Amino acid sequence: MARLLGIALLLLAVPLHGQDVSYEYQVKTAFLYNFIRFVEWPPAAQSGPMIVCVAGRNPLGSVLEETVKGETLDGRPIIPRVILEPDPECRVIFVPDGATTSAYLRAARGAPVLTIGETNDFLDAGGIVRFYMDNGKVRFEISPQAAERAQLRISSRLLRLARIRNPGGDGR
Repeated sequence: MARLLGIALLLLAVPLHGQDVSYEYQVKTAFLYNFIRFVEWPPAAQSGPMIVCVAGRNPLGSVLEETVKGETLDGRPIIPRVILEPDPECRVIFVPDGATTSAYLRAARGAPVLTIGETNDFLDAGGIVRFYMDNGKVRFEISPQAAERAQLRISSRLLRLARIRNPGGDGR
């Protein structure tokens, strides 16, 4: 139990900045940043910068940029990017509510891309991680099947903190 609490605190250890960003999105940014550290990418996706993309409108404001500034993953710089259409360089894609989820998931299909969203049907559509609110708190659920299809291995420590969902599916 103490270990799980420690991991939960680690997930929230990133300083929360951004005057124009809601507390909810500051917390989601902290989770997003830490998800990267609990995922193992296949060898083909372990070179070049770790590009973290926000699809469409950017509810994270400058918080993501401030959070990852100067940070690396296995010696690779973490670079945030806001995209208006799918980008094959993204290794992580956050698809906020209001963005065209299907287009981004379709473009990421079969590629080693960690897809994170917040719409109710995100996992059913083939996404890997979905944020949801529970009594005013940001929570997340993970589809291990979708992660496996993307050739990503999610740490068991992260899986223990998540609600696990394996929507029946064909990898839509």
